[in-house]
Amino acid sequence: MRIRYFLPFVLAALLCALPACDKSDSGSNPDIVSIVDFMPQQNEISGWSRAPGGDGSWLATNASELQTQINGGSELYTNHGFVEAAMQSYSGTVNTQSGVACEIQVYDQGSAADAIAVFDDPNNVFSNPITPSNPPAEKAQISRELFSYRMKFVKGQYYVLLSILTAEDKGQEVIEVFATNVAGKMP
Repeated sequence: MRIRYFLPFVLAALLCALPACDKSDSGSNPDIVSIVDFMPQQNEISGWSRAPGGDGSWLATNASELQTQINGGSELYTNHGFVEAAMQSYSGTVNTQSGVACEIQVYDQGSAADAIAVFDDPNNVFSNPITPSNPPAEKAQISRELFSYRMKFVKGQYYVLLSILTAEDKGQEVIEVFATNVAGKMP
């Protein structure tokens, strides 16, 4: 009879002793990934390597860290459910131009509705946007700037922004390859 009274306390103690799990600790469950896992690995895209060290990447897990990384632009994301973000830079060649930089930023906005809100926000408009020839997701746009291309897309709860610093026409093709690679890793 006494065991019946103590059983709830024993069960509660056991539950408290279990380790907690978050997105950064995938353990043996492949469905739980870190946002950084969406980034292409070293030379995963032929001819492109990850930029090393602190200048080549960052991770922001709260609004303050995001503000530090993208000074002046964090409100766009924090106003729409920001959870975490990561950035990775790559270096490669486009046609004969070597040392071209490509940067990927992935934002977890917590929900598909919030990711779409970032995409559609009036403060996040591309000038003369075009639809990619091979869109990585249903909602995607490319903008050709003077010496670069920018691309944005939404997949699920993720908003992705890519840029490549080249005026070469092939820059659009390269940025689409990066976008397809990232989107293919997202749930």
